[in-house]
Amino acid sequence: MKLTEDIAKNLMRRANLPVPDGAPAETAAQAGELAAGYGGTVALKALLPTGRRGKSGLVRLVEASEAQAVSSEMFGQQTEHGPVERVYVERGAQIEEEFYLAFSFADRMPMLTISTAGGVEIEQVHSTTPERIVTIAIDPLKGLRPWEAIDLWSRAGLSGRPLADVGRLTARLWRAFVDLDAEMMEINPLALDKNGRLSMVGTMIEIDDGALGRHPELPDAPSQQPDNPRERMVNEANRANPGGDARYVELDGDIGLLVAGGGAGLLQHDMIVDLGGRPANHSDISPAPGTVKTEAVLDAVFTNPRARSLLIGYNHLQMAPVDKVVEALANAVRHNKVDTSRFPIILRLFGPREAEARALAAEIGGVTYLPPGTSLLEGARAIVEATRKVTAEKEEGAAT
Repeated sequence: MKLTEDIAKNLMRRANLPVPDGAPAETAAQAGELAAGYGGTVALKALLPTGRRGKSGLVRLVEASEAQAVSSEMFGQQTEHGPVERVYVERGAQIEEEFYLAFSFADRMPMLTISTAGGVEIEQVHSTTPERIVTIAIDPLKGLRPWEAIDLWSRAGLSGRPLADVGRLTARLWRAFVDLDAEMMEINPLALDKNGRLSMVGTMIEIDDGALGRHPELPDAPSQQPDNPRERMVNEANRANPGGDARYVELDGDIGLLVAGGGAGLLQHDMIVDLGGRPANHSDISPAPGTVKTEAVLDAVFTNPRARSLLIGYNHLQMAPVDKVVEALANAVRHNKVDTSRFPIILRLFGPREAEARALAAEIGGVTYLPPGTSLLEGARAIVEATRKVTAEKEEGAAT
């Protein structure tokens, strides 16, 4: 269960962790009142269970006097997570430096990823300055102690007065990650102001659905079972297998999507629509052990009678080993008997073990693996053009 930012930050406040002042608003007028109380610059954030909303226009920094007018533009905006019905109003932070911190799972082990280059461009760090990223597995029996976290941040390039404070905060966040039965926790940015104070400006948390009964402070998880059999299949794979989470929502288009990264996934979807394409589904995948959940989403795409193509689009800082994604693709292509000459598959998939992923994709045959440095827009354009081509060929064949 992905938490919206207001719930996530309330949990952090209860744990006495440093988050900016903020509150949810259900109307533009209420957003204006909250902003006026904070004064100065405020952040307006659409309350949706996803991160990286900035590039989709769902996070806006404005003066308090502008908050009502700007939030009125956000309310009702349609997204792949439904319409924007609430907006989080947050006191603006005076940021001198931005860091990135995330806990997740891989191969059943908790992982910590940190970088001294946080913010909205975090996806580019892996390709441009990989030395600024440190990822380690955490022994769940020993946990993460403050001096260990300090050493990790030193390896990532942090030095000076902030080092000890950031390390100690990282150890406290590990404790919160465990206590909440979280599957993922991402702090981006973890901001440092000119006075050396830390603030968790961006906070995403995903809770293990099976642990919700231990957390009465959290809202109930949605219980309504979708009518679509492919959506049910993905939900059942989530319940039956531990770790991570996979979401699949079917639409009426013809371009299948296996995308991840919250706001990055939304952005790819919007780019496809802007280019005249029609997504057949939306998806969101959190890192999970094995390939079962990824295969469930791919099975749903391949068995959707409207789907004519597939785009797999990940960004570097999801930090999932990308060969596991291609392994899932190979399995799904094989057992669904997909003819890749008639069903275009395009991969924009960069990150750890990319060389192994490219070798495995070559074995599948008929798969287009885009070169390093390919942008989100270029990936969207490639799948739209490939889908138009295969559609025209089918129509021409039917006419003859």
